[in-house]
Amino acid sequence: MKKILIAAAALIICTAMSAAVSADVIVEPADSFYNSHSGEIEAINGRNARRFELAAETKVYNDPNGKAVGKLSAGISPYISYYYTDKSGVKWGGYFDYSGDDELLWIPVDGLDYVYDNYSFEEEHKDKITDGRADEYASYRTDKTIYLWAYPGSTESIPMESHPDEFMTYVSKIYTDKAGGKWGYIGYIWGESGWIYLDDPTDSAPFGEDVSAGAMMTESVYEETDSGNPYTLPAVLAVGAAGVSAAMAFGMKKKKN
Repeated sequence: MKKILIAAAALIICTAMSAAVSADVIVEPADSFYNSHSGEIEAINGRNARRFELAAETKVYNDPNGKAVGKLSAGISPYISYYYTDKSGVKWGGYFDYSGDDELLWIPVDGLDYVYDNYSFEEEHKDKITDGRADEYASYRTDKTIYLWAYPGSTESIPMESHPDEFMTYVSKIYTDKAGGKWGYIGYIWGESGWIYLDDPTDSAPFGEDVSAGAMMTESVYEETDSGNPYTLPAVLAVGAAGVSAAMAFGMKKKKN
C-alpha cells in the first residue's frame, strides 16, 4: 500500500510539473464554455494572436450569446486567441482579461478590421519576401541585446538580452526594405518570434516611419460574475498531491500503532 501511495504521489507531482512547463503551447482555459465546446473552438498560439480594430463601443460577454459583463471602448484592441462560430453563423473572438480572474471573454468579430500586424505586412509584401536562411550573416555573434520587431516598419519590438549565439541561423524569411536594409524573420526563438534587422540586430531604432496601426488593450472589462469553477489543473493536482501525502502519513501511522 505504501509503494502504491508513493507512486501515485509521484505521478501527480510529475503531471503538475508537466503542466507548469508547457507554457509555450496553447493554453486551455479553465472555462465551462470552452470545456463544453472545445471541439468547435479554434485556438491560436499566443505569439500568433491577432488584434481587431474596435471602431465603436463593444459589449463583452462571458460566453458567446451569453451574459454581457462589460464593454470595450472604441480604439481598444484585444488580442484574440480563440474563435468560435455559433449556430446563427456569428463569429466570436475570445481573449483574456488579466486584471481580474484571468477570465476568457468574448466579443463578436464579424465585420471588424484587423490591426496592421505581421500577417498584414507579409500579405502586402509577399512578392518581396523570400524563403531561406541569411547565410552571409550566419557567423554574426553579439553579447548585446538584439531586437525582434513585429514587422519591418513597426514600432513594436521585443528586446532579448539573452539569446542563442547562433540566432541568425533561426532566420527563415528575408525582406529588403525601400532603403536597402535587410530583415530576417524568425518564427520561433526562445518563446518569441519576429523580424530582426540583419544589418544590425542590436539597433533599437533602425527606421523612423511609423506604419503600425491600432492601440494595445489598455482597458479592463472585468466585473464580478459567477464564472464557474476557479480551480486550474495545477491547483487541483497540488490538492491531489497533498491528499495522497496525507493518506500516506495516516497509513504509516496506523501501521506503526
